[in-house]
Amino acid sequence: MFTQATNRIALLACAALAFAGCAGAAPPVGSPGGGAATGDTIKIGALLPLTGDGANYGPGMQAAIQIAVDEVNAAGGVLGKQLQLVTEDDATNPDQGVRGAHKLIDVNKVNAIVGTWASSVTLAVTPLTIPANIIEINVSGSPQITELQDNGTVFRANATDAALAKVVADQFYRDGIRTVTVISNNTAGTIGLADSFKTSFTAAGGQVLETITYAEGQPSYRSEVNKALATKPDLFLVSCYTPDGTLIFKEAFEAGATGKWAAPAFCLNNQLVEGAGTEAVEGAIAFDLVAVKDSPAYQRLNEAYKAKTGEEAFDNVYAVHVYDAVHLLALAMQKAGSTDGQAVGAQMIEVSKAAGDKVSSFSEGAKLLRDGGDVDYDGASGAIDFDQAGDMAPYVGIFVFKAGKPELTQTFAGQ
Repeated sequence: MFTQATNRIALLACAALAFAGCAGAAPPVGSPGGGAATGDTIKIGALLPLTGDGANYGPGMQAAIQIAVDEVNAAGGVLGKQLQLVTEDDATNPDQGVRGAHKLIDVNKVNAIVGTWASSVTLAVTPLTIPANIIEINVSGSPQITELQDNGTVFRANATDAALAKVVADQFYRDGIRTVTVISNNTAGTIGLADSFKTSFTAAGGQVLETITYAEGQPSYRSEVNKALATKPDLFLVSCYTPDGTLIFKEAFEAGATGKWAAPAFCLNNQLVEGAGTEAVEGAIAFDLVAVKDSPAYQRLNEAYKAKTGEEAFDNVYAVHVYDAVHLLALAMQKAGSTDGQAVGAQMIEVSKAAGDKVSSFSEGAKLLRDGGDVDYDGASGAIDFDQAGDMAPYVGIFVFKAGKPELTQTFAGQ
């Protein structure tokens, strides 16, 4: 979550870039997942932020998805068929995401799409995946995703912004913070996190002094920063992406800002430190979901991920999430005996629940399923128990930046 993509990962991204225009309407609900699995393969689409605001994470997500696909195939594949991965770059942009989704659904005939990162992209592509009756697994946070009328086909291998914000807001209040000023980008994911934090922090007994929203892409945020500094809260919460967050932290430091500053780790990361400077983030707090380092799934993923990218998987939690997403998808297809979206969706919930035997891989789970058993997949991101809305509880880490480096200080399992 904090390190930038290395040159090796960047090469992966370059190899995956493929752009195409819209290729016709999606098939109707009830069709066999945008095209039934044929021959010896089941096609899985990866729609990832290989470029744009999410480019710090997309290439690592691609690497993790490929690792998971390779593991599933090495275990004999799903329903006797090998998974075939097809990747598109969504450029962290809804319009590009729609073009990529059209290609994956209409041209490549994928049976599922995994990996949309920005909430705006997920909300743009699910109107295509839902009528196509294919599973869509994202790592977005917007509460709007929970409200989708999705026929049980949209899942979030991540926590909602509301769940993440509640854990963080409650902890900040316990740590003695009583007043907060919120500075937020006005995109779907960031404003959703900001609103959820305000709700939870107020419910805990705290006071939000001011909420300042801004449009991304501005050459300067000095007026917003000055307005925020005038409120003098115990904590400034910045709900941002890295490019705009870099300017905000830099301009706040130049204006002589004091007090505590916090932001989600998808904004406040090593890339931001490089842009804003070490001093600008000294003592700042970053928060996000984190991997469970002592889990068997994480240890297996991390070994392969380091060999593939030269990085630790822990530094890209979204890579960890999509790795788990592929294993869950494969187990659900195996249990459903089908690639039909609604049938697989029902089993996504079942293979994540505590009623079955604990497994940490498709290989373990497929054997149990073939023997007539039930499974409960616990992954690299922890115990994943999907609810009926396709959401899961968070496992949150809080980091403090010291001398330009994030130090993990606390972890919490949310409800």
